[in-house]
Amino acid sequence: MPTYAHQDTPCAQARKSPPLKGDEGGCASAATRYASNYAPFQHFAYLSLTIICLSLPAHATDYKPNVLDPRYAHTKYGPSRGDLVQEFEAFTASMDGNDDDNGDGSVDVWGIPEWVAYEIKGLPIPPRKGPGRPSPWITDKALYRDRVAPNDDSYRNSGYDRGHMCQKLIAFRLGEDADWNSHTVLNAAPQLHEFNDGIWGDLEDLTAGWADEFGQVWVICGPVFDNKKPSKWIGDGNEVRVAVPDAFFKIVIRERGKSIEVLAFLYPHENLGTRRPYNHRPYLASVDAIETKTGLDFLGRLPGAEEKRIESKAAAALWP
Repeated sequence: MPTYAHQDTPCAQARKSPPLKGDEGGCASAATRYASNYAPFQHFAYLSLTIICLSLPAHATDYKPNVLDPRYAHTKYGPSRGDLVQEFEAFTASMDGNDDDNGDGSVDVWGIPEWVAYEIKGLPIPPRKGPGRPSPWITDKALYRDRVAPNDDSYRNSGYDRGHMCQKLIAFRLGEDADWNSHTVLNAAPQLHEFNDGIWGDLEDLTAGWADEFGQVWVICGPVFDNKKPSKWIGDGNEVRVAVPDAFFKIVIRERGKSIEVLAFLYPHENLGTRRPYNHRPYLASVDAIETKTGLDFLGRLPGAEEKRIESKAAAALWP
């Protein structure tokens, strides 16, 4: 099981270490940012430095400083497991690795995160516009070398957006570096533009508004595949293949005294309209339904009876 945020994990230690001489661009530190369940690779990180750097395009974009804020507990409400977990200031992401996601006995690699979790704290004056976006988007150099994570080439001319799982404007609440680092393929999945810029983007704005209204919320989101098996991919030639989700889920949690309230959404990945206001009520689902479709487990920190009660029912309406 991976080690989550706010602990001195191997990836956190790598962020504190100065770059090797001649590696001010950060290739070595990128090679050591694996989560604890990928720790054996770290013994070879520096030996692989030259290979990693040469295997990346000359125009690769680098991360900006990634300093974790101990006031945030992005994974407080799950999921209970992760694959290749990496901690960022604004979110925690679990990248799908070389495993058997659908239980058919063969290894599959999605090229996208299984889930992304983040806490949003309310602000008296929320940001209206963040800084410019990096181009190309950032990849993890070690994961790219191992063909676990794509780079920007896989998305180019694919007909799909790089859909943020943690919105850049939400990340910007923690500063410009956090905003910049949200433009990583570890925080993205292929999304139709009408979906990304439509109902998905509207829900992102709603979650930020709920954080401002209630003080804080926690969000867990990610892809859904029918039968846990991708049927559509992007990436041409020698590019890393990236699975196109059939649906997306988002679970939003707020605390009320000693208990919590949950809104869980399950959206088919299709054009669900391009004009506001969007009607999100038809896509409210139970947490149990999302767990069944994804194989993930949420809200595990709750007492068993309370977890069962909350997860079994879909909300009847959105929060005001």
